Amino acid sequence: FVHPDLGIGGAERLVVDAAVGLQSLGHSVVMYTSHHDSKHAFAETADGTLKVKVHGDFFPRSIFGRLHILFATIRGVYLAIVMVMFEPRYDVL
Repeated sequence: FVHPDLGIGGAERLVVDAAVGLQSLGHSVVMYTSHHDSKHAFAETADGTLKVKVHGDFFPRSIFGRLHILFATIRGVYLAIVMVMFEPRYDVL
């Protein structure tokens, strides 16, 4: 699964539930994100139930409270590039 900012929210809950469901069926699941704070995340992503890989967290979220969308896009593009170039190939992405 790919999620831009794996924190606590409705979309995140749906993605985590789907990933845990697939794991319970015997699938290997990896969550990719550009930001994950284990202190502000669902237990499944913080306690190791789901494998979470973070790429691009070194980019700022904004500059002086501005340019949030630009930096979210940059982080997402960086995450996609790293996944294509350096991560193993998966059956489903």
